[in-house]
Order: sequence, then C-alpha cells, then structure tokens
Amino acid sequence: MTGVRANGSVSTGQKECPFCAETIKAAAIKCRYCGSDLLPPADDPEEQDVRDEVAAPEESEASAAESEADETETEPQAEVEGEGDSEERAGFAERWLGDGSRVLTAVLGVLVLVAGGALWLAIDMASNDDVAPGGELTAAGSRAAIMEHSVDLAQTVMSYQAASAEKDIAAAKKLMTPAMQKDYEKTLPGEDKRKEQADLGIKVDAEVAPLSEEGAKAAQEGKACIDEDCAASIISATEESAKVLLFVNQSATAPKTKNTVVSPTWEVLTLVKDDGGWLISEMNAAS
Repeated sequence: MTGVRANGSVSTGQKECPFCAETIKAAAIKCRYCGSDLLPPADDPEEQDVRDEVAAPEESEASAAESEADETETEPQAEVEGEGDSEERAGFAERWLGDGSRVLTAVLGVLVLVAGGALWLAIDMASNDDVAPGGELTAAGSRAAIMEHSVDLAQTVMSYQAASAEKDIAAAKKLMTPAMQKDYEKTLPGEDKRKEQADLGIKVDAEVAPLSEEGAKAAQEGKACIDEDCAASIISATEESAKVLLFVNQSATAPKTKNTVVSPTWEVLTLVKDDGGWLISEMNAAS
C-alpha cells in the first residue's frame, strides 16, 4: 500500500516525496525510499486557526487587564477626608514658624518673664531679710537713706529768713505731721517781731555738722555735709517710723548789725512714714 487513493490523491497523514514521488508519512523529514532529506512539515492551516482562536481570548483578556491597570493608575485618587485640612494647618504652621525666628522670640519672651519673676522673688526675700524679728531695719542701705532724709528735714525746718518768713514757714509745715505743725507754730516769733527781724535782715541757717576735717572746711564755705560725713545716727528704725539723733549748727546773722550768733545743738527727730515719704512727728533737743 502506497497510501495513494484511487483518484490519485494522497490520503490524510501522508505526503509524496518530492524527489522519488513515493508516498511517505506527512511528518517524515527523510524519505525512506530514496533517503533524501525533507523539510519539516508545515503547520496545518486548520490546526493553526484553532491555536489562534484559543490564543486570541487569552490575548484579549491580557489586553483588558492591562487597560484596566492603566485606568487605575491614571484615575485620580479620592481625597481622604481631613487630609486637606491637615495640609492647610501644616501650611499655616509653616508660614507662622517661618525660619524658626518666631519660635525663638517666643522662647526668649518666656525666659525673660521667668527671669523677671525670679528677680522679683529674690528682691522680695531680700527685703524681708532686711527686717529683724522685732521689726527693726537692719539693712545698711535702708538706714543710710533714713539718715540722709532726716538731715534734709532738719536743715529745712530749722532754717529761717525773716524777709521770706511766710514762704519758709509754709515749706517747713509741709514736712511735718498736723500735730507737729501746731508745736512748730508755738516757737515762731509774732508778726511784729517778724517785721522787726525783716528790717534787720535776720537770717537763720541750720546745718548738720560734718564729721571730717574736709567736711568742716566745706561747711565754712557754706557747703552742707554729704551722706556718711554728717553727724547723724539712727536710734531706732522700722519700716513705718524712725528716731534719729543729729548734731546741728544753727547760726543767726543780722547783716545790718553785723552780729552772728551760733547755737550748736543736739536734736532728736522722730519720723513717721506717710504716703511713701517721711514726715517729722516730733522734734526735741537732746537732754
């Protein structure tokens, strides 16, 4: 059997050798009759069509998957709720903070406030330490200020110029308590006597004596003693009252008669606090 049909055609699964025309299997690559090498059999068109039809759906599905993936990548993502607000707050914070200088300024401001509070506390504690358990002031600075103030008060109150008596008396009364003003008025000369003194040009000067030789020389030139060089000493002092001993040189001059009378005296001034200042409540000669 050569595999050739009655009508001369080759049956399915066989083919003719192109060299010897013998019928051989379609899949043969070498003729078994003449030994010639043959080309591999070409794919059957029908089988190729079947394979293409099977592959086509797979390629279509792959293309659809790729298109869907592309759409997913290009589709804008929905904004997460609150994300815009967070970005807005972040932008505000960034604008407010800037390069950090505002933060530094705020921190420095807080530090200044803390330092100020600490300083106030330290001063307050120091002020409390200036007072002894019995209320006596112990701080040298506070006691020196009281002595300096008492020197000014004594020199103003004990000085007097007849030509400007009314003015000098009014100035002295401002430095006294109401009770001390009444006692002071009792020591003043009457109006007739004041007129006589004014005619003579009488002038009374009071100066707290200096302690040093330099201060004594300055006093001869009409200069007052200065601070610690003044003959003044605190007998007692609290935050509300003080008692001070002073040595005062009081001199009365009458230019028309060229007479000068000097009266050194020890005076004890009692001071009381009034509206942040000191007033004389008593003034007596020391016995």
